[in-house]
Formats: sequence, structure tokens, C-alpha cells
Amino acid sequence: MSALKQPLHSPQRRTQTVTKQVRVYKGGITYGEKILYLGSILILAALCFFVISNAAAVYSLNHEGQVLETSITEQQSANDALALQVTELSDPDRILTIAEQDLGMSLDSAQVQVLYGSN
Repeated sequence: MSALKQPLHSPQRRTQTVTKQVRVYKGGITYGEKILYLGSILILAALCFFVISNAAAVYSLNHEGQVLETSITEQQSANDALALQVTELSDPDRILTIAEQDLGMSLDSAQVQVLYGSN
């Protein structure tokens, strides 16, 4: 068609293209999720640290308690042995024998006074 044959007032179609931005989820982790995950991991790590440190402290205290109990048992045995030795050394017959033989003392029965305590 030539330009002369075209009708004078023919309606022209105007087409407008509307562009919409469509967000496509790419499957990645968002910034907020990353912060939540990092915070969760830090809190979990801190809890693990505190639990392990408390367990180590309890173990250390139990070990010290066992060492102290062993030391107390050994000291009680030494005290019992020393108490037995004191009893043996304070025997009146032994003291009398040492006084007569080693120190040259003699027992004069007339000068010995026996006191009876009221218990």
C-alpha cells in the first residue's frame, strides 16, 4: 500500500511493554540467616567451653580430694604408730630400769608417795 491509499485516520496501535522485576530466589543463604547461624554457632561454642571447663574443674577437685584422703590416711597411720611408741616408752617398769641402770638412781620405798586422783 502506498502512502496515498492509507486512510487518513487509521488507529495506530500503541503497545507499551511493562517490565516487572521479579526476584528469583537463587537458593543462597541470606545475610540475616548468616548472622543467625553465626550467632548460634558462637553461643553453642561458648556453652561447650563452659561445660568442658566445669567438667575439668570437677575432675581436678575430685583428684585433690582423693590425694587429701590418702594423705590423711597416711598421717593417721603415723599418728597411731607414734601413740603406740609413746605408750611403750612411758611404761613405768622401763623408766625404772633406765633410772637404775643408766642413771644410777635407786628407789627408796619410804619416800615414795602414791597419790590417787579422783576421776
